[in-house]
Amino acid sequence: MNDETLSKGRRSRHRTMLAVACCVVALAIQLHVRGDERIEFRWLPGIPLPESCWSKAYFGFRCPGCGLTRSVVYLAQGDWCNSFAEHRIGFIMALVILAQFPYCGAALYFEKNYPLGRPFASFVAYALIALLMGNWLYDLLTGAA
Repeated sequence: MNDETLSKGRRSRHRTMLAVACCVVALAIQLHVRGDERIEFRWLPGIPLPESCWSKAYFGFRCPGCGLTRSVVYLAQGDWCNSFAEHRIGFIMALVILAQFPYCGAALYFEKNYPLGRPFASFVAYALIALLMGNWLYDLLTGAA
């Protein structure tokens, strides 16, 4: 089978990524950031969700992804300032999540493993990791973490 022809495993991965993107968008719309920085469902006020960052909960320091959930929730509410304040990379992560709809849709429709080529997919993945790590190191060095 050609690397470009959509394999069964890759088809399953694209479907899973579409489902995850749908869930993230739906949850971002349904969630709310409380005054104490905890997340709760809009329709279930007063009952926060459990802390999702083990690094922060158990060791007391922020990990590279700390604040991404709150950042995306703020973006879903249209609150750009608080989103950026929570995590500088949140809007980029939100764009990547939204990009899963056309990207995975194109992969499934055109039956291609990597619609924009494998190098592009790798570049995006490594760029996100570099941005997250760079943002985290910046916070550590400036005392913002």
